[in-house]
Amino acid sequence: MGVRKRLKIGVHCSIRKGHKNALYEAYELGCSCLQMFTHSPRIWKFILPSEKEIEEFKLLRKQLGLSPLAIHTAYLPNPASSIQEIYKKTRDLLLLEFELAEMFSADYLVMHPGSYSEGKKIQDGLRQVVSCIDYCFEKTIAKFGNIHFKLLLENVCGNGRKIGRTFSEIAEIIFRSKFPKKIGICIDTAHAFAFGYNITTEEGISELLYEIKTNIGHKKIMLIHLNDTTSPLGSRIDRHYHIGKGCIGIEGFKTILRYFAEYPLLLETPKETSFDRVSPYDKKNLDMVRNLITHSQ
Repeated sequence: MGVRKRLKIGVHCSIRKGHKNALYEAYELGCSCLQMFTHSPRIWKFILPSEKEIEEFKLLRKQLGLSPLAIHTAYLPNPASSIQEIYKKTRDLLLLEFELAEMFSADYLVMHPGSYSEGKKIQDGLRQVVSCIDYCFEKTIAKFGNIHFKLLLENVCGNGRKIGRTFSEIAEIIFRSKFPKKIGICIDTAHAFAFGYNITTEEGISELLYEIKTNIGHKKIMLIHLNDTTSPLGSRIDRHYHIGKGCIGIEGFKTILRYFAEYPLLLETPKETSFDRVSPYDKKNLDMVRNLITHSQ
């Protein structure tokens, strides 16, 4: 079966008008999959969706045939923190994220590993992350009996004390956890490039994949965040941009898609419109990716 038949492509969709709005937005854009938040990503406390709302969401998603569903955790939690107040708030919020991922029948829960605290070492942060996610797994499994989603750790651009710059760092989290089989990885192209992986070249992608193969294994790759960036190679600055319009560029994405078009592709490119409207830029970026896949084979 060719790549075109198995292509899974979507964008991060808005829940501003309710969770079902994300599904309608994805469908209107011609997506086959989507990513969303379950609540505002910039608050610690929120009103949980009702059981009715969740059931209606799951029914509509089935009717629209959108799969996989990825839920992205909020921006505020920092599971690598050694500051007790932040760590406890993080653990409590991430536990809700785990539970909601199961309740919404998500396929993936995408999480950034966080930043280790000032005055601490990266190993301190890694221990905190593992402790946090194991706590969330244990509590969620105790509540539901089993869980069906996979937690995906996303690579980051590496500025400051952030963890997850390299896939060897992500590997440490996965294999220190009590639940390695329930954890995979999400590769963000903008973050990888900004950190210093030159994924615009065959050699650069081969080096990235070799690192994943030797530290984690290719089977742990579950999802691709397909984003261009205005940040130069190795700058460690996180600035997403439209596909082919940034530093990765058209030829870079042709190379990337020769390797990664078999995975679900989710775009987090700029919307440049109000939250209550479907972004015309989403459609342009989706069309660009489809066109590049056609011409990269």
